[in-house]
Amino acid sequence: MNLYQQKITQLRDLMKKNHIDVYLILSSDPHLNEYLPDFYQNKTFISGFKGSAGTLIFTHKKAFLWTDGRYWLQAEKELKGSSIELQKQDHANTFLNWLKENLKNNEILGTDFSLLSLNLFENLQTNYRARLKHIDLISPLWQDRPNLPKSKIYEHKIKYCGYSRQEKIKQIREKMQDLNAQSHLISSLDDIAWITNLRGNDIEYNPVFLSYLLISQKTILLFVDQNKIDSKLEKKLNQDGIYIKNYCEIYQEIQKLRDINLLIEPTKTTALLIQYLHKSVKIIKEINPSTYLKSIKTQKEIKHIENAMIEDGIALCRFFTWLEENIKKNKRISELDIDLKITEFRSKSPYYISNSFATIAGFNANGACVHYKATKENFSYIKDNGLLLIDSGAQYENGTTDITRVVAIGKVSKEQIYDYTLVLKAHIAISSTIFPKDIPMPLLDAISRAPLWKNQLDYMHGTGHGVGYFLNVHEGPQTLSYFAPVLEKTKAKEGMLTSIEPGIYKKDKWGIRLENLVLNTKVKNPKNKDYGEFLYFKPLTLCPFELKCIDKTLLNKDEKSWLNAYHKKVYDKLSIRLKNEPKVLKWLKNKTKTID
Repeated sequence: MNLYQQKITQLRDLMKKNHIDVYLILSSDPHLNEYLPDFYQNKTFISGFKGSAGTLIFTHKKAFLWTDGRYWLQAEKELKGSSIELQKQDHANTFLNWLKENLKNNEILGTDFSLLSLNLFENLQTNYRARLKHIDLISPLWQDRPNLPKSKIYEHKIKYCGYSRQEKIKQIREKMQDLNAQSHLISSLDDIAWITNLRGNDIEYNPVFLSYLLISQKTILLFVDQNKIDSKLEKKLNQDGIYIKNYCEIYQEIQKLRDINLLIEPTKTTALLIQYLHKSVKIIKEINPSTYLKSIKTQKEIKHIENAMIEDGIALCRFFTWLEENIKKNKRISELDIDLKITEFRSKSPYYISNSFATIAGFNANGACVHYKATKENFSYIKDNGLLLIDSGAQYENGTTDITRVVAIGKVSKEQIYDYTLVLKAHIAISSTIFPKDIPMPLLDAISRAPLWKNQLDYMHGTGHGVGYFLNVHEGPQTLSYFAPVLEKTKAKEGMLTSIEPGIYKKDKWGIRLENLVLNTKVKNPKNKDYGEFLYFKPLTLCPFELKCIDKTLLNKDEKSWLNAYHKKVYDKLSIRLKNEPKVLKWLKNKTKTID
């Protein structure tokens, strides 16, 4: 019996003791973050699976993990010997469908309500036969659990902010008034960081801090570990009408609310919080106003993001020059070295704060695992022939970056060139699209996939996600994914920053993904004004594509024009900064050559 089988046995003992028939473990924390502090890595603790998305279900005899296509290969490896069965999640196969088919009348479904969204709680309560019970069965088992993070909170300098705190709060209060809400409870950390113009380091790669925010028309309470805020910063917040309460006081404070309308977002608020509310409190369920506000970047923010992309582009030019030079010298380079070196070059920027996610450097077969992460126990060396996929990004004071490129190592095969060119065609197809303002962005996903579908190929992840401004690298409400529902909140607005990242993944062979960040931009001088406003995706990422991997005969005239124009932009923007670095400038010039 391995370590995880032992833990599962102990969990089942607790289930029996507490009369729990089925136990649900979500990849979650009290703020419903995508990436979690170590304290809340319940899924990894009990199963060994380290992917950022996954749901576990335990019965008295069986155990299952549901995760999406990004993590299937990873999960197969990490669940070995645990007795947990991998469920390949898709539209038909979900943990909710399993519950619907397998839960019996009056069985008790246990889960921790402090990690369960109100939205999911109400769904389970309404549509499933079992009785729900709030119970935490992980804490009694996790003896050496990490502490909650203690990092200091700091201000995002006003020169980089689109609006001051007062301006943001004024906009939110206006929206509250429109909705007839007297108070607004916010649990989502990216919203709180954006509203307060504060940043932290409580979650690796995301510059946020564990907190709650309660806004009324007269007062604003920020619930946070008070040791994280120094007296000087607290005084400034007080001057702006924001007062500090201890993090755990949130429950006491919301218990005091009476006879008001409270605005919350059900997918970003836990069921446990709502259970503390007095029955006289009426809940208004809407998307957080700040989610919309921060998704539409201001002109000031856009200018800063463009500068951050130049910083990132310079670092990448230096990195790829170093990589090619050392590969030619037959230097021993591993996937782990790629992560260290690309971070080293980025960190030389005066604006650099941290990486924006864990670097993915996958050579050949490892690249086929969408969210592959090299470790000291499991990594490959970059040698011989093949494709090296590198997905990386950084948090700069003036913007967040996320980019994927694939590098040719040695000789590449015709099949690899063919696949790379198809992914490039998919990338160009969506990047050159003009679309109506307010179209739900999931509807645009098919445009990107069309060149792959034509060849009966596809990829099991979305084509793109929203990106924050020196905030979370994955940030809604927009998404480019036909897996996502078509909702009001996913409509395309001018100023939204989104990734475009189609791919092809061939198990035990290679992975190819090509990613840029793009800005929803208004079409200037429209040909026709009778059909409303139209937008296009303006690329902001500055890094060449791999010319060695492109079969020019597969590109049509428009695709070649797009690629040449993009490469010209990359060269023009970056070459000015590289005048005193002849080796790097030469690399850039070679990689941005015009193709016929």
